[in-house]
Amino acid sequence: MAMTEEYPSYLEDMEVGDERSLRARIEALNAEIGTLTRALDDARRAKRILLVQGDELTNEAVRFLHEDLGLDVMRKGRPGDGEELWLPDADGRPWTFVQVMWSDSGNVTKNDIAHAMLRRVQAGRDDETPVLFVANTFRMSQVLAERDTPIPPDVVRRCAEDRIQVVRTMDLVRLGQRAANAIPAAEQLKDALRAGGGWLEVDPSLTATARVA
Repeated sequence: MAMTEEYPSYLEDMEVGDERSLRARIEALNAEIGTLTRALDDARRAKRILLVQGDELTNEAVRFLHEDLGLDVMRKGRPGDGEELWLPDADGRPWTFVQVMWSDSGNVTKNDIAHAMLRRVQAGRDDETPVLFVANTFRMSQVLAERDTPIPPDVVRRCAEDRIQVVRTMDLVRLGQRAANAIPAAEQLKDALRAGGGWLEVDPSLTATARVA
């Protein structure tokens, strides 16, 4: 009888050798595989923000900020129809204006920052209102080193002048890694927003640095 054929269930009542311990070990391994598979799915989900654009990027940014960093995000209006995203203050009032951008083959530009400033004005706020600018840069690149290209210093200086805090999706993923390892992450982001604009860089070692130039 080939082992690949269906084994009669009634013979399971007759245990030979180490059948019981072998079945128990197989069950334990299957449970471990299930746990590991779910953990792998979670890890891959955390990197999805690096791949998407448009409304998908907006939705993924909201999900990431809320689920991976534990931040509340307010959505005002309808998606695709002038929707506004906000991080609330301690009293639940809109505090930081959130914007997202993506570029298939480029970096954040001064024009992107000017657009963020315009959107802040359209939302009825002045330049004292912080902006969290989530940027999915070099989205189509297949090279991690290019995906990790720094924000140009002149753009960082402009952000610092205009209270706009740039965070690349790469930086967000690494902030998520910090949070998963019980290292301060969300608080660092909020501290950077309170301090003013610039670029919150998170490098491959997970070191977070608030840059102003």
